[in-house]
Parts: sequence; structure tokens; C-alpha cells
Amino acid sequence: MNEEKWNKYLDKVFGVDLEVFYLALEESVSARGYIHGAIAEVLLTKSLEDSGFEWIRIKEKPSGGFNAKSAEARGDFYIREKDSQNEYFVIECKGVKTNAEKHAGLNTQDKVFKYLKKFAFPADDSITKRYDGGLKKYQSKKAEWEGQNPGKTFPDFNWPKDYPGCDSVDLTGLWPDVKSLKEWVFSYSEDDFSEDAYWNCTAPIALLQTHMPSVRVAPITEIKQAGPLTIDFNILAVDLFLRTGKHEFVFMNPEKISHSPTSPEHLYQNYTIDVLIKEKKPGTTIVPPWYSSIHDCISATNPPRRQLDESQIDSR
Repeated sequence: MNEEKWNKYLDKVFGVDLEVFYLALEESVSARGYIHGAIAEVLLTKSLEDSGFEWIRIKEKPSGGFNAKSAEARGDFYIREKDSQNEYFVIECKGVKTNAEKHAGLNTQDKVFKYLKKFAFPADDSITKRYDGGLKKYQSKKAEWEGQNPGKTFPDFNWPKDYPGCDSVDLTGLWPDVKSLKEWVFSYSEDDFSEDAYWNCTAPIALLQTHMPSVRVAPITEIKQAGPLTIDFNILAVDLFLRTGKHEFVFMNPEKISHSPTSPEHLYQNYTIDVLIKEKKPGTTIVPPWYSSIHDCISATNPPRRQLDESQIDSR
């Protein structure tokens, strides 16, 4: 599209020319966020088509508002294999969190060293400890909730034992020993781990982390928590562009990942998919319950299918 066509489109839709539109995007992080999300959805549909799927867009707000959305259709698209008579998967599309490192407090060499160490040199019992830690939180909440709700049963604990918790990071083999890791981290200055460095993707590390802040009320426990419900969609697709610089998607089945330990009907807001390491690991290492291929995700985790609800289809 040439500049003249751009200006005609922008004048019609926004009442501005290309220069003003550009300045608006430069000055508004939230506006860029919406556009990143829209681009991710477009590219996801193209990727799905290339992978042999057909797709149908789901309405963001059906007639009656968001509360009119079906509990069976809270994702972005219905998808199924082309030319099949199968029922559909509901897929949700998200991007990665742009300030994950700030919220993790990774602003000094020592904090970064301690963070990387647990993934680069995990203790032999680290997986068991993560599982037991989640189970302990669950059991405490279960006892509290059932005490307040006599005669009712708290939902089951369904963490996968092979990959418990919200971090799916494998950094083993990047450094020969802990001393080498520490030397590598401290070879960078504190400024290299500043908020600006992370924001500009120039820091030595980058966290690939989901961001799902939507507030939902659990249907059984009625717990209100920031994070999707495990039943909101069948597959989550995450575009890694904002950290990798490439529009590449990874996929997971919400029934096969660790739920919130204190509200089993909720997912976590943030799952760490991977950590990029400058020069040592610039590319992604995707491990279960995440998959680089939607076919692998479906084959390995067998997400349930759903009937198409005509009232939820966006027919624009």
C-alpha cells in the first residue's frame, strides 16, 4: 500500500494523515500493544492455514456484552483441520510480557545470577520440591475453603508431576559450572540489566513470559482472580515477537499445565516459557508443556473439542 492509499485509509478511519498516525503510535505504548495483538492474530490465522487448519473468528463482545460470551467460546478463534467433520478447538492468541524482567526484580548481577542458577544447575530434587510446594499451597487453600463452605468439595489438584509450576525453562549445559555462570553474569555491568536495557531488548537475558491479566470468577469455588479459567479455551498460542524479534508461535493445552495452586479453576497470569541468553542461547528452547508446533501440541496433549456456537461467531 503506497502513502496515498495509507493517507486515504487513515483519514477515513481516524481523520489524520500518516505522519500524525505515526506520532500517535510512537507516543502510546497501549496503542502499540493493541496493534501488536491484532497483528499476532492475523499472523496466527496465516500460520494455522499453512498448518492445514480452517478458522472462524469468535466475537469479542456478543450482543449483551462480554457476559454474553459463551463459557465454551472465550478464545479468539474456532479452529479445526481443513475438510474434516471434527468438532472445533477454541484457541486464544496472546503476546509475551514486555516488563517481565522488571517484575522478576532482575536488576542486579546477583539477582540475575541466582535466577539463572536454578535453571542452569537445578538440584536433583527440584522438580519434586516444586510439585510439593504447589500441593502444600493447594491443601492449605482447600482446607480453608471447605471450612467456609461445608458440604462442598474443592476442585482437584491437577499439576503435571513431570513439569510442575509456572516455569518451563531449561538452561542446563550452557555453562560448565556455577563459577563460570557467575563470571559470565558479572562480566556485564548493572546498567546492562537496567529497565531500559530490558525494554530495548539489549540486556544479556530476556524472559519469554505470558501475560494474561483478565479477571475471572471460578464457577465452582467463586474465587475471583486475575487470570483465565482453565476451561476458557482449549489451546493457547503465544507470539514471541516482542522478545525474539520474530513472529513465532508456541502452543499449550491449559488442561496440561500447572493451574493456580490456590484456585485450581484458574491459570496463572504469567508462565515463563524460556529465557534467551545473549550469544549462549539466542534462540528458543521449547519444552513441555509448551510446543513449537500446534500439531505436536494436539498430538501430545489431546485437548478436548467443542461444538461450534453460531451465536459466538464474528461474521463481519
